Amino acid sequence: MKIISKQIVKPAEETWRGIMPLSVLDQIAEVTSSSHIYFYNKPIQEKWVNPSNNKIIDTLKESLSRVLVPFYPLAGRLSWVGGGRLKLECNGMGAEFIEVESSEKIADLGDLYSCSEKFRYLQPHLDYYKKPIQELPVLAVQVTRFACGGLSVGICMSHVVVDGKSAFYFTEEWARLARGEPLEKQPLLDRRVLQAENVDDECTTKAQVLQGQNLSIFSQLCVNEKGDNTNYNKVDTYKNVTPTLLFLTKDEIERLKKVATNKKIIENGNNKRPYSRFEVISSHVWRCVTKARELDDEDITTLVVSVDTRPRLDPPLPSREETSKVNNEYVMDYIKFFKNQESLTKYQFMDDLGKVECLSILDNDQTVGVVSWLNLGGFGIDFGWGKEFHMGPPLVYASDGDVLITQKDDGTVVVRVCVQSNLKFQEYISIM
Repeated sequence: MKIISKQIVKPAEETWRGIMPLSVLDQIAEVTSSSHIYFYNKPIQEKWVNPSNNKIIDTLKESLSRVLVPFYPLAGRLSWVGGGRLKLECNGMGAEFIEVESSEKIADLGDLYSCSEKFRYLQPHLDYYKKPIQELPVLAVQVTRFACGGLSVGICMSHVVVDGKSAFYFTEEWARLARGEPLEKQPLLDRRVLQAENVDDECTTKAQVLQGQNLSIFSQLCVNEKGDNTNYNKVDTYKNVTPTLLFLTKDEIERLKKVATNKKIIENGNNKRPYSRFEVISSHVWRCVTKARELDDEDITTLVVSVDTRPRLDPPLPSREETSKVNNEYVMDYIKFFKNQESLTKYQFMDDLGKVECLSILDNDQTVGVVSWLNLGGFGIDFGWGKEFHMGPPLVYASDGDVLITQKDDGTVVVRVCVQSNLKFQEYISIM
């Protein structure tokens, strides 16, 4: 791998400057970055591969500069304000853009759905352990050209500022500008609706929340108590596991849904709606993982999932809201709890990019963490030379209990399950 260039791309026009507030839920759990990567075959049109010009790189940088105008928070910088709390300064400092050449072919990477140390070098590396967070970009992009003529575009964004849905929304709009089209939707950047300044003091906060028992899962990797990012309490507890890949066709998923829904009717009688594909897949995997682990009958197991709360707010937020996490009545108790904490550091962790996938902080024998990309969008990204043939997270390592659900263009759902009792899990999961 050879770095050809590394530079900062700033917004094409002057943008608003000031401090953008972050909700308390933006500042817990993962406070580093997350990545997704697109793989493209060699472009067919000569203008994209002509060695006399650098059209791909020029197009990406020019359109990135323009898209950072409406998405100006991504050109800003984060900084610590004490007590483990962060602020986002919109200052137009720009996004990092890296151009890399590889002597390998894309085929040399092997199975793009699996884990490989090589994926680490296809994404921007933001060193949260050695650099102050205010010196790190909120957005970084790496374009890697391969010997076969294909290329990859790795996009890395701060998980404090954006979540998966807003990250893919940004990528889709960036691609539109690169193709010479206008934005389809302007981002909604007013975060005042997320501040929850008037959390009801009468909230019936659950005892386990007050005691912090359910929140201890967030303390695997913490920033220090000074609230900066030096001398991290890095705890290396991860159990690297080779993932099992499940490819579920539409027919197989419908069969699972039918079995689960029929059982629901028998047990509950009143059936308001059938189960979703996410519900049946995640619950079936959870059941099979639990069996494979051979836990004792009295052991309690936990399934942890991510929930998009935008449509659950009153009034609901549009899907283009540029944010990480939002709150509704269901989590008011947690919001009050976090707002009253003197420091948030015990509820934060630093993810060594590419090492931890999904919810690896939950790495124990009684927990399964499921992350679904089924409804996030972000597929079919065409910057001008054609759509990608593969998109996914650039996984380097995976840990016991991680489950990632993605899909292919033909509707096939790809389930990546990481469990140490791999052979037993495959035995149980095959009985479908």
